[in-house]
Amino acid sequence: MPQILEQRRAEMPLASISMAVRNVVARAEAAAAEAAEGAVTDAAARFELVFTTGAPVRRYDWLNDRYYLEELVVSPEAINLARLERGAPLLNTHWAWSLEDQIGVCDQPAIEGGAGTVQAQLSRRDSVRGIVQDLEDRVIRNVSVGYSRDAIEMVAPGEENGMWVYRVTRWTPMEVSLVPIPADMDSQVRSESVEGRQRLLDREGHELRTYPCAVTEIQTRIPTAGSAEHRNFEGSNMPQTATPQSGSGNHAPADQTRATPVQTATAAPASDATEAARQAGMQAERQRQADIRAAVQAARSTLGASDAEALSVRLIDAGVSVDAARREVLEQLAQRSAATATRSPADIRTERDEVETARHRMADALLLRARPDRAAGADVGGRAIDAEGARNFRGMDLMDMARHAIRAAGGNPDGLSRREIAQAALNLDSDARRAAGMHGSSDFPNVLANTVNRSLRAAYQLAPRTFTGWARRSSNKDFREKAVAQLSELSRMQKVNEGGEYKFLSFGDSAEKYSLSKYGGIIAITWESLINDDLAAFDRLPLMIAAEAAALESDIVYGILTGNATMSDTKALFHVDHGNLAGAGAAITDVTLGAARAAMRKQTGAKGRVLNLTPDFLIVGPDKEGEANKYTSAQFVAAKSADVNPAYNTSLEVVVEARLTGNQWYMAATPALIDTVEYSYLEGEEGLFTERKDGFEVDGLLIKARHVVAAKAIDWRGLYKNAGA
Repeated sequence: MPQILEQRRAEMPLASISMAVRNVVARAEAAAAEAAEGAVTDAAARFELVFTTGAPVRRYDWLNDRYYLEELVVSPEAINLARLERGAPLLNTHWAWSLEDQIGVCDQPAIEGGAGTVQAQLSRRDSVRGIVQDLEDRVIRNVSVGYSRDAIEMVAPGEENGMWVYRVTRWTPMEVSLVPIPADMDSQVRSESVEGRQRLLDREGHELRTYPCAVTEIQTRIPTAGSAEHRNFEGSNMPQTATPQSGSGNHAPADQTRATPVQTATAAPASDATEAARQAGMQAERQRQADIRAAVQAARSTLGASDAEALSVRLIDAGVSVDAARREVLEQLAQRSAATATRSPADIRTERDEVETARHRMADALLLRARPDRAAGADVGGRAIDAEGARNFRGMDLMDMARHAIRAAGGNPDGLSRREIAQAALNLDSDARRAAGMHGSSDFPNVLANTVNRSLRAAYQLAPRTFTGWARRSSNKDFREKAVAQLSELSRMQKVNEGGEYKFLSFGDSAEKYSLSKYGGIIAITWESLINDDLAAFDRLPLMIAAEAAALESDIVYGILTGNATMSDTKALFHVDHGNLAGAGAAITDVTLGAARAAMRKQTGAKGRVLNLTPDFLIVGPDKEGEANKYTSAQFVAAKSADVNPAYNTSLEVVVEARLTGNQWYMAATPALIDTVEYSYLEGEEGLFTERKDGFEVDGLLIKARHVVAAKAIDWRGLYKNAGA
């Protein structure tokens, strides 16, 4: 260790020169100088700071899990002084959460003989006066610099030194701070010279630039440099001693969070009990350090990498217990949380402007008027109803709301006829808007369109659709024809011998093709509807359109079953060659259900692989509902034990669809295992989609409801049909 310290002194001759605050200009002298020129202002205190001498600092590398010495190269080529030249902040202990944390400004940087200096001017505000006074009284003496590392040379440990050295060859000072305990022990506010202070020396009389630690180890041999025992021994938290040099003054403050221990081992014979105790102590110390690092690491995202590193080293070197360290981490997190509580972006996102708030409340009032049975807080079209906010529009009819919308747009509806109010509120007539004195367009059409859209979506979600369990949902990104390969067409996996190659799996050539179709209609909200206070557009019409959209989907999907659509092999969906059509129609019984189950289990893929499918759904029309429930219900009470429904039938889910007429019945496997029928929407417009337009053909507002949907049978193997009897 002494050799590496000697090498550092040779490379950095200022390593033993303390940083200081020099050339203090007393405020009284500055004020007197200004008074001589006729000024009457209170002069700001100025100082010259030595912010760096390049002293090595002990740190911890979380990525590589090791301690290292960080050395800052002090030269004009290494230090980027751009921020300091423009006026970098002088902070209070590196705290930069608010403008109150800045207590001054630093400028006029210079590199003089290996030391970095700046001119610091402190603020004249009342909150900083105490700090200025402490500086003049030499109560505050320590200085620290905050910087970013731009280029680092990592020097592996040599035989004379068991620690890595990270030499920062390019770095940028970001701020300078007054601190109680600096990272560099020479970052001080002082007036005495280097010779006048007491220094820490090693056994050869050289001044130490990092924490010295003299450790006495009782053992039979001394660990060799670089060994595991040496590293454990070097990183342990043992009491430290140093040889003070005689002289006046107190000890220079040492960096308690950046200590580099120096090993001084004395071999001595030890008994087995002493050796066991020593080993146990070392193991306990290693565990303590690991637990503390883990506790701090868990809070690293909140504390920041630099602060977390400093806290971890400080807690380890202070010798605190793991519980005490965890309490300190929680305290640090609480302080950060309190400091940032008022800056959470969530506080901003919850705010809305007055126009948007009024629009939402008016729409909720319309929904409650159209459907008084809706409960407060009920979700309608993706947003909960705010009954309390809607109370502001309680008792208003559509014309009253139109008047409110005109006033919100800067107009005055007084003196206008009901027709003119309706036309102005709907933005139908520019003359009517000018007559109302409106500054811009009314927001009333947006309110009406939003209300209709929410009603449509809510009704569509509640509309009954019985195919969603046994059919598979998909989406298409455009209207081009889509080809879907059957899952059962996948080729078999091949055995791979030792050193052999994997073969590519492939799909079959057959694929089912289909494309999306577009459906829709228009709802008109005329100014006559406003005058008549007709709420049909917000209640009955959305229900009817949503029911029509859901019915359209069911027509398309069940039309595939009843129409026995043609597949890509030119054969019908249900065909004897497909093995999914009963030879003769029969009623639903335990026997016919078993035959259908057996037929589905025997299905094979195009490559001959047995699929071993099982049905999960029994699909029937109203005429077969009772029969289906009789043979699948676990609640059926049989007259004799032979008539009890078996468990494999009670596991079937009965789907009753009115579009299936007569005695025909179907079985389907779950679409999670095999393709059946695929229904698809346009990507990004799943379900009903609405658009608004100011009417020209009619005096009112036009709302277009559009529904893009399609369906296609993809694979016959997961479906079975019996014509019934």
